[in-house]
Amino acid sequence: MATAVKFVFFTFFISTGGAIDRSSSDLQQRLQDLDTFIQNLMTCESRPVVGLTVSVVKDGQTIFAKGYGQRDLQTGQAVDNRTLFGVGSISKSFTSALLAAILGERKDVSWDTVLTDILGPSFRFRDQFRTEEATLRDLLAHKMGLESLGLAVDVGQDIDRAELARRIRYYRQVYPIRTRWHYNNVMYTLAGHVAEKLTGKPYETLLRERILQPLGMGDTVYLADVQEEDGFVNFAQTYSSDNETSPFVPYSPENRRPVRLHLPAGGVVSNALDMARYMKFHLSGGRDTAGRQVVPEDTLRQTHTVDFTMPLYSERVGPDWPVGVDMLHGYGLGWMSGYYRGHRRVYHSGLVTGFTSLLSLFPAARGGVFTSVNGVRGRSKDVHNVIHHQIADILIGKDHWLNTTTACSYPQPWWTRPKANDSVDIPETSDEFSRDKRDYEGHYGNRAVGTLTISLNATDEELYFKLGLIGHGVVIPTKRVNVLNAFFRGPLDGSTILVDVQVHGEDVVSLSFRSKPPEPDLLFERNLKVRDTEDTDQEWGGCSSTSGAMQIVMSRLGLSFVFILTFVILV
Repeated sequence: MATAVKFVFFTFFISTGGAIDRSSSDLQQRLQDLDTFIQNLMTCESRPVVGLTVSVVKDGQTIFAKGYGQRDLQTGQAVDNRTLFGVGSISKSFTSALLAAILGERKDVSWDTVLTDILGPSFRFRDQFRTEEATLRDLLAHKMGLESLGLAVDVGQDIDRAELARRIRYYRQVYPIRTRWHYNNVMYTLAGHVAEKLTGKPYETLLRERILQPLGMGDTVYLADVQEEDGFVNFAQTYSSDNETSPFVPYSPENRRPVRLHLPAGGVVSNALDMARYMKFHLSGGRDTAGRQVVPEDTLRQTHTVDFTMPLYSERVGPDWPVGVDMLHGYGLGWMSGYYRGHRRVYHSGLVTGFTSLLSLFPAARGGVFTSVNGVRGRSKDVHNVIHHQIADILIGKDHWLNTTTACSYPQPWWTRPKANDSVDIPETSDEFSRDKRDYEGHYGNRAVGTLTISLNATDEELYFKLGLIGHGVVIPTKRVNVLNAFFRGPLDGSTILVDVQVHGEDVVSLSFRSKPPEPDLLFERNLKVRDTEDTDQEWGGCSSTSGAMQIVMSRLGLSFVFILTFVILV
């Protein structure tokens, strides 16, 4: 892939309704100052960044597209405006845009079409109400209230989207449908399958034919397909951090494998120039750069419209802050909606295999900004906010309130992020199992997730587990009876999960992987085959604390009870 110039720069007159008019020379100076500001931000000791890509659009033009830092620490190669980054959950807006294109051509389906009318009578959820009432809108607005199976997403499943749709019937309820906002990547993968059923084409083909090619996004690819030996030489390597002695640990290419199934939720890979085209598409009401209508404007606009309202609350507002920085209003169809300094902001963040990204649109100002970072995630999480605030001020014609000092300390001095809760009760590791290791050996099934295998290695006498495409490691005993610890190795090295052992008499009958509330624990039953049965475990109305009739009344009255999650995709 050819390497383009590192900085694309255009000047023109900016005039936004209600904002300060800026001359082209003033805009040019502000963008030059922005370049200096970002270069200084890259040197902050508090948040080291390996590589960064930035693009800015305004009034149908790309006014800034540049790379900073390195895409690969080993080779020292620099990021430019065509370096590829994973955009994570920003991919969800690609899925909603694709569906908008499909729905815009048809009179027989809409956002509110019941899913069984599209996927057929064999498709169902665990309870009767969802099966009879759930719509495409419910999927895209995160209103389904089903478990998200984060472990299954992380380890990967060797299935296609049709099989995932079949397994949805085994997903348990976390909240009654349409009562709380519950972020769920799997629902977007299911939405991708809806697109496949409506057209008879694979999602991968549809997205390229209906969105990427018409918009001229020729560099944009899919994360699971990236192999540098196949020509993807301008792809950013991602990094995690083990500790202070190993601040930059490269992610393995194996981490990308689980994303193939979940492309509709988080698998798009793009660069500054292509994402500028994507932002202009949304800001122009679904048109390409030549003005041709790619997606009907009214259908696309519905994806930006709040569908699930949330309280106007944020830690980044209040009397201590110099401006109204970040007020979340609600979620649409693949987009967050909020306000920055009184201006409506439509946005989404993304996290996938070490990449963190953020895209913000300011419809009234006809401007947008995209950023992506290849590491290190934990210590660079405020970089996106700082850059987006600074660029938003330019787009809406406001004076800056951040400087080089506060850019490095942000969100301090105005707000201090609470320390992580380290009071979780984690049992101490033991040297001995409470029973013979061979008692644990075998296959354990979960019909939604797949098969967990526990085996004893005769050479080192360690118990090993395998789950999904990349989930494997060693099982360690703890000093608590019937509680084990699963230590992941390989691509997920460093992750651990507590496992509760259920016994009947002298036999181990099941293993339960603990989940973070409100998600239920994942139960794997010994010798349970994933496709043992089709119908016997259907639980019409049996998994809800609210009756189906009451749920219908609640949903049709539009009552909303909000649960706010802290999340990032491939949150």
